Amino acid sequence: MNGARVLATGSGLVTPLTLFLVVLCLCFLLCLVSGMSGDTASDFYVAERSLPAARSALALCGDYIPVTALLSPIGTVALSGYDSMVLAASACAALIVLLVLAEPLRNTGRFTLGSVLETRVAGTAPRIAGTVLTLVVCVPLVVVQLTVAGNVITYLLGLREPAAAQICTALIGLLIVSFAAFGGMRGTSTIQAGKALLVFGVVLVLTVVAGGRFDGDFGTMTREAALGGGGAEVFHAPGGLFGNTATGTLELLSLGMTVLLGSAVVPPILLRIGATRGGRTARRAASHAVVMITLFYTALVLLGLAAAAVVGAGVITGDDPQADTALFLLARALDGGAADGMLFTTAACAVFVTALASVAGLTLATAAALSHDVYAHTLRGGAVPDRRETTVARWTTVAVGVTSVFLAVLPHGWSIVFLASFAAAVAASVILPALVYTLFWKGFTRRGMLWTLYGSLACCLVLQCFGPTVSGRPYSLLPGHDFHWFPLQNIALFTVPAGFLLGWIGSRLTPPTPTGIG
Repeated sequence: MNGARVLATGSGLVTPLTLFLVVLCLCFLLCLVSGMSGDTASDFYVAERSLPAARSALALCGDYIPVTALLSPIGTVALSGYDSMVLAASACAALIVLLVLAEPLRNTGRFTLGSVLETRVAGTAPRIAGTVLTLVVCVPLVVVQLTVAGNVITYLLGLREPAAAQICTALIGLLIVSFAAFGGMRGTSTIQAGKALLVFGVVLVLTVVAGGRFDGDFGTMTREAALGGGGAEVFHAPGGLFGNTATGTLELLSLGMTVLLGSAVVPPILLRIGATRGGRTARRAASHAVVMITLFYTALVLLGLAAAAVVGAGVITGDDPQADTALFLLARALDGGAADGMLFTTAACAVFVTALASVAGLTLATAAALSHDVYAHTLRGGAVPDRRETTVARWTTVAVGVTSVFLAVLPHGWSIVFLASFAAAVAASVILPALVYTLFWKGFTRRGMLWTLYGSLACCLVLQCFGPTVSGRPYSLLPGHDFHWFPLQNIALFTVPAGFLLGWIGSRLTPPTPTGIG
């Protein structure tokens, strides 16, 4: 990232930094006030299941918009056009999956993945497996979010020293730990809802201003975007993201499947559904979220077109090859080139708050699985005083957060494509089949569940480790080595069918087990 310094001398510095500090203090205050009102485990995990549909819908949108979802689509649309628009449509459709699952999930009365699975198969195995999967999905996502947030903050502050990104990552990570530990579900819900309103507002304003640059003629914007993105024959044709080959087509299909099937079943979303007042409330919240997210991604596509038209693909890739800074380049261009303009400043604050809220939700979900499923039910058999479990949950949140910060800081500068691809693939290939079978198939057995959970996880691990995200490519985790034999970096096209097939075969080989209770 080669952005101009924002923290230079003059009034241009003070405005973004001051506004960021004000927003940060406000977020912490809201988290503290709303999160410390109760001292029960149910309040810490799911806000006593008291959240109404409107607030839950906003919080769901907040959970569904990590910092990567705010930054990446604009840049990828500006660079690859058609392919990224297809992925944006997949992201919108993902919440339709949640709309189908929301009411049955809430009606189970559970809120962690392991406890939901236990409604079908009795014993500690579902809770342990659910905790393992929660860690496998959430910890890599936390590392990815913290790494991207640290890089963005150093970019915005104009810091180029090698250790600057690590320091920024550590500082923002520790802030997030305190948010999650103090706020619990009430606090993080308040921050997520506020984040959603802020992000929607910023995106709407930028879209209106960008449209005004073309006198409201989005056809002209699209034509200018095609010129800025390399020509209409390239910009509007498939293959811009992964190449116009058979492998590139499979890669796009696999990534679309990952986004469509995995985004709506990550553990923070399950926790959020558990916090609603009832099954119908959960369904209404999901339906409202579908509408809001569709409008949000539509605006992101328009901003991607605007970035290609106003900034140009060459400038975007020159500033950041990953195109994560396209939002800031567009905001600066719409501000007349000022690095301290109002659009640039509000966009920066939206990114800060997005990073804080998203990682807090992931941290809380991980801590809930460890403290509720492992400590309270597996190790103590459910006989844990309420206040004791709450205390353990808060300290577990701190431990998970600090560990995640350490993992994000330690390998800073390494490729995080592997972590992002693997976590998303596990959600789509393991969690989704297990939930679908648990909620809708009475013939799902203990063996089928374990085959789905561990067998599909093993498939994901093997294909990802021997794919291009680990070795053989410049963006690989180990770019100096090449031992990959699987051609795709996105593996869901093969692992999702494997997850459903393993569960079906395993269940057919054994009679149904008793339904779990309690």
